[in-house]
Amino acid sequence: MSLLLNYCNLNNVELWLVARIYIAAILPVLLSIYFYLTKQVSYHYSIILISTFFLASLGWELWMTYGFAGGLPVDLRRSDGLNCAIPIHFNWVLNSLADTLVVWIGLYLLKLKYKNKSPFIKWQWSAFFILLLWFVTQNIYVEAFLYHLQLGSNGDISWAPFHPLGSWFNPILFEIMGRPITLQSQSSWVLMTPLIYYLSIIFYKKFN
Repeated sequence: MSLLLNYCNLNNVELWLVARIYIAAILPVLLSIYFYLTKQVSYHYSIILISTFFLASLGWELWMTYGFAGGLPVDLRRSDGLNCAIPIHFNWVLNSLADTLVVWIGLYLLKLKYKNKSPFIKWQWSAFFILLLWFVTQNIYVEAFLYHLQLGSNGDISWAPFHPLGSWFNPILFEIMGRPITLQSQSSWVLMTPLIYYLSIIFYKKFN
């Protein structure tokens, strides 16, 4: 990590940001290898997690990285040091893997809550709101403390399928320590929640 600090001229805040991103991206890969080798993960969960990677990639990460529709690419919204540590063509991969970890944790929370009966047999609003609370809470943290250096000003972020209102209507919902929490950034996980839960039910019924 010290080599990265010296090579990319990162300051301490940027170094801590980069460390968190790489840890969040590497963890699901390591966990997948471990659970595959020990045969402790079901086919149902595997399909959901693989689906999550592609949903996040196509739903918003690729769009935000490259600024496909009315936004700036990520390399124009952050410092040269961050662009050095997280190359633009690798950015969406890292973030999509981190999104997969978020869903993995959400599914684990449901497993802890519903020990005696699977929450995927049929739609349960209590399970849905557990996922929604976790997804939105972590995303508020991400916007306020992880990516506030990269999001730029209002209008810089691309439209995306999971950001249907784009930057054209992106009000500030509230602030944390002077850092805005916006509608556009939060909409991705609000839309992701029912989709993930619905797919979990479908795949559970199919493979169990």
